Amino acid sequence: MIHRPTSWPRRTGRDIPSTRRTLTTLGGLAASLAAAIGLAPAASATHVPPGPPVSPPPAPPLAPATTAAVHFPLWAVIAIVAATVILSVATTLVTLSLEHMHRARRAPAAAADSPQTDQPPAHVGR
Repeated sequence: MIHRPTSWPRRTGRDIPSTRRTLTTLGGLAASLAAAIGLAPAASATHVPPGPPVSPPPAPPLAPATTAAVHFPLWAVIAIVAATVILSVATTLVTLSLEHMHRARRAPAAAADSPQTDQPPAHVGR
């Protein structure tokens, strides 16, 4: 841990790259928006007039028995799974490369801030 004298000014926000600050801000805004949408009451599309309750509408007619269930073709399922795998691998690789670049930038700065080891320690008198 690097101990700095209290007389040195603190650098607030200078250690964080602007891209990361921007992405963090946008991510926070997106999370806040998602929470606001999730907590907002659903809007009613019709106005219910006051009065006694109305009987439920009749059930829709049943579909004929000859109707077949619609499924995705095999090629579409394979394409969706492949795209998901490719996106997850790409995201992982980008994250790892950003972490590697971040550590590479911090290594020279940490070496510059560390005290010089080639100087002998100061002699403390008894």
